[in-house]
Amino acid sequence: MEKIDFVLLWVDGNDPVWRKQKNHYLMQEKGLSQGDANNDCRFRDYGLLRYWFRAVEKFAPWVNKVFFVTCGQKPDWLDDSNSKLRLVNHSDYIPSDYLPTFHSNTIELNLHRIDNLSEHFVLFNDDMFLLRPVTPDFFFKNDYPLLPCDLRIPYSLRYYDNITRIMLNNYCVLQTKLDVYRLIMHNWKKNFNVMSLGFRRAVKNMISIIVNKSFVPGQFGHLAYPHLKSTFTEIWNANPNALDITSRHKFRHDDCVNHWLACAWNMTNGYFNPVQEKSRGEEITLNSKTLDEACRIIVNSAYPQICLNDTSANDRPDLCFQGLQKAFQTLLPNKSSFENDNGK
Repeated sequence: MEKIDFVLLWVDGNDPVWRKQKNHYLMQEKGLSQGDANNDCRFRDYGLLRYWFRAVEKFAPWVNKVFFVTCGQKPDWLDDSNSKLRLVNHSDYIPSDYLPTFHSNTIELNLHRIDNLSEHFVLFNDDMFLLRPVTPDFFFKNDYPLLPCDLRIPYSLRYYDNITRIMLNNYCVLQTKLDVYRLIMHNWKKNFNVMSLGFRRAVKNMISIIVNKSFVPGQFGHLAYPHLKSTFTEIWNANPNALDITSRHKFRHDDCVNHWLACAWNMTNGYFNPVQEKSRGEEITLNSKTLDEACRIIVNSAYPQICLNDTSANDRPDLCFQGLQKAFQTLLPNKSSFENDNGK
């Protein structure tokens, strides 16, 4: 297996200079996605970043490099002399025509432009944490990413929101550039693999491809996903217009695509290994009612990874911050080599 890098995206939403700039552009931009897409909750920092680094050092010490991607921000406690750490400013790799950006899809879709990023990398948002020791083959096997091969039409397509639109846009790119049905059938040993997917999922995939020949999306959730850098280049070459439109928006719009397109592209082309989604981790939508469950999962390392999804429906972000910090301190009490002596 070649080197595997981790890419972590982070923003300090409490930074007054950053907030002033964000609000300036927010007032100028029209046609924004509604709902939570551009809500302040999307930029809220829970102060848990140090535990992300502690988890990586404890549970994935084999990682080659950690590329910490921000708009130039850095917490005081982060030791940038660590040999495994690479600080990446948006301006280091995102074309200037797209900057400044407050749009996670823009930040993600241009990652292949980062100097010295390995072909194999895992993309984390700052709300995604490892909770158990994982090996490289948790993310890659035989040089291909492990992806949940779930051909059902996602549940979210029953509702109209920004994520729904992004999924539809992703699938439109697939359908216009690839013979999806032919490729999925060509890779039937992966898409209908009973050993990897289980009998029920394999059968459901088969039914889905028969019923939805012209529209067969995959289901991808909010967890860290492995990627091939070359896939992003391939998609940009195949449909630069869709990715350019997305990248020119400084905030989320309903005509965007996102990095799930790279997952779907790899799955359609057979550049993947199938795995059951439930084996990957758990996503928790944070609020006062789900906090105890989230803390239990963290303290008990109940899953390999967790996503702590913050939304505008979170009725007690202060309570969630306190509870989660306590839970992570229980799981990961020791400082990592990524931390200096500044801060707590």
